[in-house]
Amino acid sequence: MVVIASLCYILLKPYPMDYIDGVLLVDPKKIMNDSFKVCGSVVGLLIGSYIDRHYLHYEIPVNSSSLPILACIGGALMFAWKELFAPATVVAAFGGHWGNFIARGLMVFFAICIWPAVIKKECRVKAAA
Repeated sequence: MVVIASLCYILLKPYPMDYIDGVLLVDPKKIMNDSFKVCGSVVGLLIGSYIDRHYLHYEIPVNSSSLPILACIGGALMFAWKELFAPATVVAAFGGHWGNFIARGLMVFFAICIWPAVIKKECRVKAAA
């Protein structure tokens, strides 16, 4: 509910167009894109934490020797998504505001659900071997 209210406020708020020496002081489009990213992150966090709490039940495998490399791979995938793949795919397809919302939500969801599920499965396979 808070995310919906925030998005409505962001979209309906009048932004001042103040210029000094022909330079726009605050770019409303940049502010809106940043706000959409934050709202997408919150939605990804809410959905991801619900799925983790009710279905995944992820716990950090403390004695796993492959955990550090898996964590680095997950971090690299998230960085590549944020910097390369999301702008070229999702943001290009849905536009700046909604594309950033969806891309950031998917990134946070990946960090909370998808990659921990991969780690859980990989560590279980290593333990069984």
